[in-house]
Amino acid sequence: MSTQEDSSISFSISNDQQSFRLLELPPSLLKLIASEHPPAIYLKSEQPSSIASSAPAPTAVICTHDQTFEVRQVQSSNILYIIQPFPINPDNEIESPLHCGVTAIGQCKALLELVPAQTQPLQYLRDAIPIYNEKKFQPSIHQWTPEIRSKQVLLINAPFSMAEFEAAWTELCAFEIEDEAWRPSVSQLEEIWASFLTATTIRGIDVTNTFQYIGRILTAEEDCWDEAMPHAILRRLRSDHENTMEGWVRIDRTKCVQWVGRVHLEVLCRGNKRAPPNFLQLWQDHLPEKWREDAKLDLLQAFFTDLVDGAIVFKGPSATTTNRGGRAPAASTTPKGRNKWHEKFKATRA
Repeated sequence: MSTQEDSSISFSISNDQQSFRLLELPPSLLKLIASEHPPAIYLKSEQPSSIASSAPAPTAVICTHDQTFEVRQVQSSNILYIIQPFPINPDNEIESPLHCGVTAIGQCKALLELVPAQTQPLQYLRDAIPIYNEKKFQPSIHQWTPEIRSKQVLLINAPFSMAEFEAAWTELCAFEIEDEAWRPSVSQLEEIWASFLTATTIRGIDVTNTFQYIGRILTAEEDCWDEAMPHAILRRLRSDHENTMEGWVRIDRTKCVQWVGRVHLEVLCRGNKRAPPNFLQLWQDHLPEKWREDAKLDLLQAFFTDLVDGAIVFKGPSATTTNRGGRAPAASTTPKGRNKWHEKFKATRA
């Protein structure tokens, strides 16, 4: 019959203490890491800016291909010991059997936890990528202009995942010329789209079906923007389920109608102006003939405000205005008592 003394485990604290940081993984990330083919995991942090900003200080994030987790340090009221097996010879004799005890080789008074990051990739890239000038499509000269960097450098320093970066890059119709990242202004977006639509109509190209994009041939001779700009717009408008050969494009009907209406509404309402009464007709005039009937205000509910007299004004995020800081205030996602380890241990013993 075993006794309490027989089942005891010797415990000691090593004089040579090591430094440890415990990282608590959310179940979704743990499942990915423990899978048969675990994905690459990236530890990233926003590069500090030399521009005065009210944005929060950079924090570390851990990213998968399409998810971003913010790393937070959480203090604990209890001390956590890191232990390892340690052989013990109670009689200090060579031939005496060894017993196994444990020794504490380090302790942690805080741990790191991962919570879904409340990032705003779209606003972050608006702040980080300079726009082209309205005149002659040259780099814009503002009182403050973001540092010109390549897309790769932006991606490396962006505090969110690659998939979130690509989605925001596409949404802004951003483009790269000789390793320099730029984005068009809303006026340029409207002008390039109008020119593209006119050129394809003249050449008898039906953009409501799959068509072959042949670059500058589709633009007017007097247009002086870089070919990367219309490419960026088509990338923004193409179908998510596109399965066409290289060089061929299929524009998503719903995406196109809504995007054209949003861009045109923002251009018309610059300076807090109201949209003209014939806005729907103007919107239709910027669409392919077969899609004119799709122009309905319901598609733009998120981008305008109704006034008392029935007029509307644009309220969506501007494509030309920056608002330094690409991270939204992180809402607390940690339930009360979440990090009290004695409560966790109590639950496991219940």
